Amino acid sequence: MMHILPTPLQFMQHREYSMTLTVWLKAGHTVEVIQRSVAAFHEATGVDVNLSVIPEGSAHDALVTGKRRPDVVTVPYWYLDELLDKNVLCPLDDLLPANGVAWQEFVSVAVDALSRGGLHWAVPHTLTGGVLSFRKDLFESAGLESPKTLDDVTRAARLLGTSATPSYGLVARASAEFSSLETYAGWAWARGIRVLPESGNPDPATVEKGVSDLVEVLRETAPPKLSLRSYAQVGELVAQGRAAQLFDTSAWAFFFENPQLSTVAGRMGYTTIRGPSAPAQFLYAEGLGITSWSRYPEEAAAFIAWRHSDRIIRAEVEDLGRFDLPRADLWATDWYRDAVARRSLEAYLEVVRRSWEEADCAHFVARADFVPAARAVMRAIAGVVDRRFADLTVAMSGQYGQDVRE
Repeated sequence: MMHILPTPLQFMQHREYSMTLTVWLKAGHTVEVIQRSVAAFHEATGVDVNLSVIPEGSAHDALVTGKRRPDVVTVPYWYLDELLDKNVLCPLDDLLPANGVAWQEFVSVAVDALSRGGLHWAVPHTLTGGVLSFRKDLFESAGLESPKTLDDVTRAARLLGTSATPSYGLVARASAEFSSLETYAGWAWARGIRVLPESGNPDPATVEKGVSDLVEVLRETAPPKLSLRSYAQVGELVAQGRAAQLFDTSAWAFFFENPQLSTVAGRMGYTTIRGPSAPAQFLYAEGLGITSWSRYPEEAAAFIAWRHSDRIIRAEVEDLGRFDLPRADLWATDWYRDAVARRSLEAYLEVVRRSWEEADCAHFVARADFVPAARAVMRAIAGVVDRRFADLTVAMSGQYGQDVRE
């Protein structure tokens, strides 16, 4: 669909002064495509844009306190409920259709993840599912079949993570930041277990049952002090040929298969995995939303529509290699299919879409205190992975002597 932007004259009809939209973006691909093209938005609308790249945790803390008040923000589905509880966002249902944004263009799980109470709170530009990236060559040399289950992953990690191989058996996020929890929540959901309850503190026995095998194999086969590595540094271990498996998002192949950035291009395999109850998850959705305190909601809506316009989307795919945009309407277009074929990404994108189809929002507990609750669980997990605690029960007893909301 072609998104129609207002002209500078149309905006000037209802304001007699210049204005600037303050836009907060999370670091990632969407920053580059906007930075490259934002001058075109100004030319089309006469609206100035002040772009800032704000780390996810810093953005969260600033938004929920209201100390800084941008107009457009990146909205991660993880703490959407807290933003709504603090009245940070305004719904987009009346603003975006007027600018030509049609929700049916997007993959449904991305829209669902960023909706609450029948209302849309952000327009998705990122969606991931849970995917295991693994060294296909190492598996073949060891006589291992492609992993299909949680048990396959842990067995392979112990076999490939021995001193006889040059690789860590398995790596995953283990930092104490809230965003790491999805690794463990998604793994536990494969057993039908929710790591966080709907309210209050998690039960240590439940967490132990859901993720102890993952925590233990990371403790045994991942590098020391894994919790000090960012998610990007964890992925680098694979790209450098130092890790045999990574359980994380569905987005990594675009990095691993780039021979200019990765030493393992052409030697990787990608698959979804499952447990006895469900596929393992790493659901992440984010999009741009408009704050409730913005004085320029119409201009902010026009900016978001421009970000999803045909020109920007095509540049994002063809120039930046972002083939996993959550836009189902692209899949049947000739230019998109040609771009995928040029990069020989057909098989991988089948895995990506399968991970999206298997994504289940039910594993995620929508609670307004998600961030402090997730950080508390991750402090315990990080402590066990880094060998500072003997097990999760001991580690979690140290976290929950106080309420997670403190």
